[in-house]
Amino acid sequence: MATQKKSSKSKARPSRKGAAKKPSEMKGKGGSRAAESIMYVLVTVVAVGLLNVAGHFFFERFDFTENRLYSLSQASERLVADLDDEMEITAYFTSDLPPPFNATELYVRNILAEYEAASGGHLQVRFVDPDDDEEQEAARRDGVQEVPHQLIENDSVSVQNGYRGLVIRYLGDRQTLPVIQDTRGLEYEITQAIRLLVNEPSPVGIVQGHGSPTPDEGLASIRGALQHYNLQEVDASEEIDTSLRALLLIGPTEELTETEQRRINEYVMSGGSLGVFGGSMNISIQGGPPSATTVDTGVNDLLSRWGIELGSSLVADARCGRVPMQSRIGIPIPVAYPPAPVVSFTDEQQEHPALFRIPQAPFFFTAPITVTSAFHDLNGVILGRSSEDSSWLLTGDRITLEPRDPREWTIGAERGPHAIMVALDGTLPSAFAESGESGIEPPEQSAEEVRVLVFGSGSVLRDEFLPQNGQQRGSGMALALNAIDWLAGDADLIAIRAKNIEDPALEVPQSVTSARDDAIAAAEEENEEGVNEAIERHNAAQEAWEDKKLAYRLGITFGLPLLVLFFGLIRWQLRSSQRANLEELRKKLASKKKRAA
Repeated sequence: MATQKKSSKSKARPSRKGAAKKPSEMKGKGGSRAAESIMYVLVTVVAVGLLNVAGHFFFERFDFTENRLYSLSQASERLVADLDDEMEITAYFTSDLPPPFNATELYVRNILAEYEAASGGHLQVRFVDPDDDEEQEAARRDGVQEVPHQLIENDSVSVQNGYRGLVIRYLGDRQTLPVIQDTRGLEYEITQAIRLLVNEPSPVGIVQGHGSPTPDEGLASIRGALQHYNLQEVDASEEIDTSLRALLLIGPTEELTETEQRRINEYVMSGGSLGVFGGSMNISIQGGPPSATTVDTGVNDLLSRWGIELGSSLVADARCGRVPMQSRIGIPIPVAYPPAPVVSFTDEQQEHPALFRIPQAPFFFTAPITVTSAFHDLNGVILGRSSEDSSWLLTGDRITLEPRDPREWTIGAERGPHAIMVALDGTLPSAFAESGESGIEPPEQSAEEVRVLVFGSGSVLRDEFLPQNGQQRGSGMALALNAIDWLAGDADLIAIRAKNIEDPALEVPQSVTSARDDAIAAAEEENEEGVNEAIERHNAAQEAWEDKKLAYRLGITFGLPLLVLFFGLIRWQLRSSQRANLEELRKKLASKKKRAA
């Protein structure tokens, strides 16, 4: 019996000894899990690195920005992919430029690498740091300019000269970007320069005379921005060359003869595209306060059979741009200017190439456009309208357009919306049913599908209302260029141009604008008490608006990180609770086994 008892005790000991090892076993398992976690992180890092390397050499980069700011458009890729000969791009960049220009080189390297990859070996890129006399002389020969850069360092301001430009060479010719001012819009500039080296400019005609602007006077900004077109004046009294990619009739103020109208119709019937920019109002902005008078140029005779008519009035809109008004105290003050409506475009309208990704654009001194059932039968589309409740028409034999106190503009009875931009695309009937006195026999309809684009004003193309020196910024310029590209059937640059369009300006609250207008009116009346009271209201409203904008900025800046942190805390709490439950379960199982032993 004693032996049996001793044997029983000896059998029990291994069980107790095994139970004593449980913590160390658990510790070993914890170490194993830690090792597995570290291994998992290392494998993930290596995998991501390998994917990046593979993506760099074998796949496209992913660009999730709305306008694909960091990748090439299909038009740019297609252009360099079709090169027949070798092209070389030399970029001159000084290596130690101060901020923000030191980041420009990285962007240029990335985008030129995209061009190089898309060319299939036909385009070679090299970067030069012109840090010696020979390389600086080479940069100057290529037309790249040395420019000063302001450097702020150790509480002192100095100037550092450097280079940031490039030259493109192809078949013995070259195009130079002397100074890269901004990375925004750079793809457009590079692609346009390459196109000028690869293709001859396409001819686009402008009807001459009749008080219309010319490529040299009035359209210089458009001509500078549309270097891929050869803008040339056309005598509409003669047969119009059908090789023209488009024909533009811009703001005529004198009557078109019947022969000229029929020659224009003849050109359209042969398959040509027509752009009509105004023609019912004569806008005078030189030699005194601006004004408008009605004119009969015969444009409506040309358009009426297509269901389009330009009105003899101007569209005004409370949603408008601002222009400076000279106050009595001698300070120009920006005031709301209803004859310059700011038109917003719907998502559907922005799908049209002429409005591609343009959220809004200004329209100065535009006449309303009336469309009939004939227009809709031809599948015409209205591309732009004034606002519904806050727009009206300015009428009269002579309309005064001088900037004034916003309260002096009276909203008329003919409320909007008013169409100010329309388009036709398809087979059109002839604008004239019979030959008439000219003897020009019109066909029944166009020989093929044609394009007609009509604006209520020619200001959309005129120098006075566009950026100078061929600058691409702004929705107004983008609209003008897109319109001509669409008419000419050349949409390659439209998608690239959409990247350059500035975001719409924030709409200032009514409380701010009304207080500012009251202050202006009180200043005009020399009412010091009224000025002070309006300024106080303006400051309070402005401060409230600034607080609201600050709240939005803080929400965007800190809201997302806090949301991620909150999610992490919840997940940590859940995992802690899960571990606690598992530990409690383990203890119960261990206790149960111990009692069983």
